[in-house]
Amino acid sequence: MAKRRTKKAGQGREVDTQEMAAVEDERDHHNGEPVIPFIDDDDADDPRLMLEQLEEMGISVSGNLIGSDAFPDPDDEEGLEDLEEDVEENKLDGAALADDPVRMYLKEIGQVQLLDPNRETWLSSQMAAVSLLNQMLDQVKAAGGEAPYSQLLIVLYERVIQYWTEVSASSEENGIDAPDLARLIDEAATLRQGILDERTDSYVRVFLEQGDWGRDEHWTVLARSLFEVFQIVYLMPHTLVARLMSNLKPQKGFPSLEDFTRWVQEEHVALEANAEAELEEIRKHANQSAEALTRANLRLVVSVAKRYMMRKISFLDLIQEGNIGLLRAVEKFDHTKGFKFSTYATWWIRQAISRAIADQERTIRIPVHMVETINRLMRVQRDLVQQLGAEPDTEHLALEMDFLTQEETEHVRQVMREGGKLDPGMARKLRRAANKVRRILRISQEPMSLEMPVGEEDSSQLGDFIEDDKVIGPVDAAARQLLKEQVRGALNALGEREREVLEMRFGLKDGQEHTLEEVGKYFGVTRERIRQIEAKALRKLRHPTRSRPLRDYL
Repeated sequence: MAKRRTKKAGQGREVDTQEMAAVEDERDHHNGEPVIPFIDDDDADDPRLMLEQLEEMGISVSGNLIGSDAFPDPDDEEGLEDLEEDVEENKLDGAALADDPVRMYLKEIGQVQLLDPNRETWLSSQMAAVSLLNQMLDQVKAAGGEAPYSQLLIVLYERVIQYWTEVSASSEENGIDAPDLARLIDEAATLRQGILDERTDSYVRVFLEQGDWGRDEHWTVLARSLFEVFQIVYLMPHTLVARLMSNLKPQKGFPSLEDFTRWVQEEHVALEANAEAELEEIRKHANQSAEALTRANLRLVVSVAKRYMMRKISFLDLIQEGNIGLLRAVEKFDHTKGFKFSTYATWWIRQAISRAIADQERTIRIPVHMVETINRLMRVQRDLVQQLGAEPDTEHLALEMDFLTQEETEHVRQVMREGGKLDPGMARKLRRAANKVRRILRISQEPMSLEMPVGEEDSSQLGDFIEDDKVIGPVDAAARQLLKEQVRGALNALGEREREVLEMRFGLKDGQEHTLEEVGKYFGVTRERIRQIEAKALRKLRHPTRSRPLRDYL
C-alpha cells in the first residue's frame, strides 16, 4: 500500500480502511502463489541456492526493501491446479520426509485447500460470535442472577432486535429492501449445526455485494448491523431458533421480547442443563475456525517471505516470523468491512517479517522506526542523485525528508534559488535538520568485523591495521619500568616510616592517594606529625645524590 496509517492499541495496529479498499481490486485471496514442492535441506539456509531453486520452479522472486509496498502477485486458478499436480508429482517417500522438516512443511501446506469468500465469511463470523458471547456473558455474570445462561439469551435477543431495526433503517437509506430474515436465520442455524455446503453461496455476502460494501460507509454500517444479527442468531440454541422460524411467517419480523422471554422461561430447566455444552461447542467451533483460517493462508506467508530473502536471515526464520504475523491477523480481522482476509493478513505478515529483519539483521540492533527512517532517507538520496547527477549534501536531504515545515522548506528553497542568505533563525533550523540527517547516515553504516580479510591473498585482517590506543607502547612500557625501579631505589634509601608515608600520600603502592589525616590515623599520630615526616622525606629525596637518577624522567 502506498500509504499506511496505524494506531496503537496495546501491541496491535489497525489498517486504514480506505487503503485496504484501494488494494482490494488488485488482490484475490483465493488465487494464491504456488507452493514450493520441496527444497533441499542443505540449501534451506543458503539464500542464493534457495533463490536459484525458486527460480527453477518457475516462482518469480523480487527483492524489496523493508518499506516496500508490493504485494504478492496472485496466480490464476490454472496455477493452483498446476500446484496440486506438482505436489502429486513430487511425492517423497516417508523416510526422506521424516529427515527433512522443510519438505514436510511445504508439502503439507501445499495440500491445504484455499478458502472461497463464503467459507471465509462463515469462519470469521464464528470467531466474532464467540467474542460477542464472552463479552455478554461477563456482563451477565457481573449483574448476578440465578440463571446466567437464560439471562444471557434474553440480553442477546434485546441486541438482535436493536440491530435488526438498524438493518431495516440502513437498507431503506441505501434504497434496497431489507434482507430476507428467514434465509438469514436459516443460514446461521445451518452454520451452527456444521452442515453448510461449501458450494452454497452465503446469503449475507450475496445481499451485501449488491451494493458498494467495503467502499461506501453506509454499506459498512449496514454490514456491521447485519453481521451482528447473524452472529447472535448463530449463538441461539436450536430449540429457540426453531421457535423463531415458526413465528416469522405471520409477523415477517422478530417476535417481541416478551414472547422470547416466555419461551426462555418455558425451557429454562433444559437450557440451563445444556448451557455448558452449548458454550463449549461454540468455543470449539471458533477455535477450529481460527485454525482453518490460519492453515489456509500459510502459503501466503511463504509467498511474502520469499520476497525478503538475502537479508541475512534464513528463509525458515522468515516464514516463522510471517506465521506470527498471520496469527495476529486472524485475531484482529474484521470481516464486516468487506475486505478479503488475505489483503489484511498480507500487511500483518509483512510487518512481522520487517520487524524481525530490523531486530536480527544487524549486529547492533536499530529500532524499527529508525530502520524505516533510514530506508526512506536512502530512497530520497537515490532520487536526488538521479536528479542532480551528484551526491546531495545534508541540507538538500533535510529539505526532502520534511524535517522542516512546508512553509520553512519553501522559504529555504527560494532563498537558495535566489542565491541569498538565510536569516539566523532559519539557518539554525536548517543546521539542526542537517545534523539529524548526519546522525541517521551514521546509524545506517554497517559495522565491520575486525577479522575481515584484507589484501589480495586475504593474508591479513582489518584489526591488524587499527591502532589500539589503550595499550602502552613498548618504549613507554620500558621507560615506566625503569622509572619504577629508580623510584623504588630512591625510596629504599629512606627510613621505613618515611617510605610508607610517601607511598600512602602519593599512592605509590596501590594507586590510591591518602590525606594527612588518613595517614595519621594509620600510624596513630597527628596530621601535623605526618606533614613533618613527609617534608623531611622529600628533602632527603631532593638531595643531588638521590634526585640525579630521577631527573631524566621529568
